[in-house]
Amino acid sequence: MPKIYVNTDNSNPRAKIYEASKTGKSAAAAEKKMQEVVRAMVTKEADFVSDQSAVGKGYTIKIKVTNAAASGGTTTYTVHYEVVRFPLGTGKGGSKGEFMVSTVTKDLEIQVQGNSEGMLLEGVEMITQNIMKKCFPAMRVDMTKR
Repeated sequence: MPKIYVNTDNSNPRAKIYEASKTGKSAAAAEKKMQEVVRAMVTKEADFVSDQSAVGKGYTIKIKVTNAAASGGTTTYTVHYEVVRFPLGTGKGGSKGEFMVSTVTKDLEIQVQGNSEGMLLEGVEMITQNIMKKCFPAMRVDMTKR
């Protein structure tokens, strides 16, 4: 069986995979950290690959900071993720679209004291690692259905 491709290309501003605009001035750094962690985690899994030369059937893990709430010197960021099949699929009407992989997802939270970008990025790294650990089994199971 060929390796399972994980799309990590976040270069299209109209179709971002990693989206952290709610983090304010740290958005670009947070999005880059998400991408780096996903690539690093994929590299450690023998049956997955993220390099462009192996593009085939695979998945995109979309990660988005959906909310930022400040209270008493602490900011809480809510992070939502979803796994979609790659490349886009063709629906009944012939139009292309995303097919989501069924997962039990619960939004995750990052809490940061003060305005430290370093602490925010550390939280983004830990959350992204947690997300990837949950996604690998779901992608393996779904791939057997394709």
